[in-house]
Amino acid sequence: MGSQIYDKYKDEFYIVGIDEIKHKAVETFQDILDVPYPIDVVVDFSSIEAYETLVQAIKKGYIVLSGTTGYSFEQIDVLYKLAAEYHTTFIWKANYAKGIKLFSKLLEDCKKEFEILDFVEIHATSKKDAPSGTAKVLAKSLDIPENKIQSLRINQAPAIHEIIFSSEDERVYLRHEILQKRAFITGFDEDLRKVLRS
Repeated sequence: MGSQIYDKYKDEFYIVGIDEIKHKAVETFQDILDVPYPIDVVVDFSSIEAYETLVQAIKKGYIVLSGTTGYSFEQIDVLYKLAAEYHTTFIWKANYAKGIKLFSKLLEDCKKEFEILDFVEIHATSKKDAPSGTAKVLAKSLDIPENKIQSLRINQAPAIHEIIFSSEDERVYLRHEILQKRAFITGFDEDLRKVLRS
């Protein structure tokens, strides 16, 4: 996602990175406090090791948009409370794709009608966390434990979340599939434009 973000915004914004190593395309720093430029927004699509950087950014009053999965819900809650305390904006989404919003609404409708469900999520073997962050958020909305999620990691698989609602008489299959990573960029861009206008 970092590469997708860079390609999308490189001609519009001056982008710097917070990294342990020098990135080939952008100027990088080891600590956010070392950045000598004004910062409009901090974008986090990295790993859970970036958590303290997000804390520092929020305490500096920077707007932070994060799509990193692997943080606990408790950590996310702390960041939201911290943003309120420091009068800034923090947005975290496990999945910025527009389709996942519709998917979530459909789940709410099915949840009211069916008591039995099966939950499968599939990602490529490069996906580090299992279950995925999106799956965890969906499980929370369905009020089911994470151990009810069946996680599969398959070479070159797209990101898939499928929930099967059933009764003795019928089944309803709901499936969301990401075909291209740019699906995440569309939803992210909407949030970015919104916070930059505010």
